[in-house]
Amino acid sequence: MATPPTKTEFGPAARKVFHPWPQMSAVKPSARWFAWFVSTVPWRSRLGARGLLRHVDTTVPAIWQQDFPGKRTLIIGTGPSLDRVPPEFFDDFDTLVYVNFALRRASFDRPEYFFTMDLGPVREFLDRVGSEPFERLGPERCVVAPVFLDFWHRLTKRGRAMFTWLRYDAAGWRWERLGSIPFPVVLRYHPRQPDWGTFEVPPTGRTIPIVETTSALSAVMFAAMCGSRDINLIGCDFSDGRAASMGAEQNAPGIGVFNAAREQFGAMHASLASQGIRLTNHSWTV
Repeated sequence: MATPPTKTEFGPAARKVFHPWPQMSAVKPSARWFAWFVSTVPWRSRLGARGLLRHVDTTVPAIWQQDFPGKRTLIIGTGPSLDRVPPEFFDDFDTLVYVNFALRRASFDRPEYFFTMDLGPVREFLDRVGSEPFERLGPERCVVAPVFLDFWHRLTKRGRAMFTWLRYDAAGWRWERLGSIPFPVVLRYHPRQPDWGTFEVPPTGRTIPIVETTSALSAVMFAAMCGSRDINLIGCDFSDGRAASMGAEQNAPGIGVFNAAREQFGAMHASLASQGIRLTNHSWTV
């Protein structure tokens, strides 16, 4: 089996949460890195899926039933529209769900949540900001629904305890592309995507469909599952840019990374509307 290349150095806060691992963005891509990555992802993703299933039970934090049913929920991303709304815009919403680096905007003056499906930005956040926002929210309001199942084993025991974990509703093997390579080279055990034509919002629990295009759409699934029937988004432009106020905080997305999100949002919008859930993306109207 290929040996790993040099591991990435993490800051003090991230070292308490993550085991160090080599990242493509932090090490010079090489034949050694490629061999290590493609040979370890299959079994790491499968073992991560098993670990997640063993960890996640049916216990639901009681606070979720206070924060979502009958409440207006706002999903907050880091897109350019975040800077186009005044502070009073947020006053119209009862519960705020911050996606990744949007947690920088937390005011802790009402029910607020952190949500992600990709733990990579969590590591970046810890290096640049620290762990205090997560600690103030507490694990019941820091929610992870991992789309990359191999991340389960990248967290320390302390890191896993920082979050409430959700599990995928279905998963299977699939081939994926890597970087600019024009054909699939990575075999990964991965959450299956919902069929919006037959999709029904699951009852409140710890199992949801994980929408891979962006954490914001999985956050919508979380809010709907928890009982919110008026779900809104801001900073979820599904474009290549970041809000200027966030641009220096989080690594910029790759070109076209959110191209599929608009189509997914449209299908999700229609499905939720048929089930009595209002979904509004203010990112496109401000």
